[in-house]
Amino acid sequence: MTAAFQPGGRATPFQVSEEKYSASMATEPLGTRVLFRGTISTVNPATVLNPFLDAVHDEVVKKGERAVRVDLRELEFCNSSGFKAFIHWIQRIQALPEAQRYGLRFLSNPARKWQKTSLLALSCYAVNTVAID
Repeated sequence: MTAAFQPGGRATPFQVSEEKYSASMATEPLGTRVLFRGTISTVNPATVLNPFLDAVHDEVVKKGERAVRVDLRELEFCNSSGFKAFIHWIQRIQALPEAQRYGLRFLSNPARKWQKTSLLALSCYAVNTVAID
């Protein structure tokens, strides 16, 4: 099991990986995109995901971005413990002064039925923060 931030070039400033999943942040022409791949099914993924998402959050705030695309199209599954990391991220956004808050636009895969249900619940939790594509 490895989990490490890899500050680096413009394409992938941050990334984290575990045995079954990975996540990376990239700055693209449309802004920041966070890509999740694999299956998040460990008992406590927050130990890896929360520090990663905190680093992404800090970078987005520093750059003054208004939205982040969260790409779940290659994420096969995410258990409820994994979704707690997204709730942690949303709470960090909501704790910001209103002028610094940004939105999360989740890019989903219609073939993965669990995403529709889980993302709908997440959007109800954070109506002004979460959008789903």
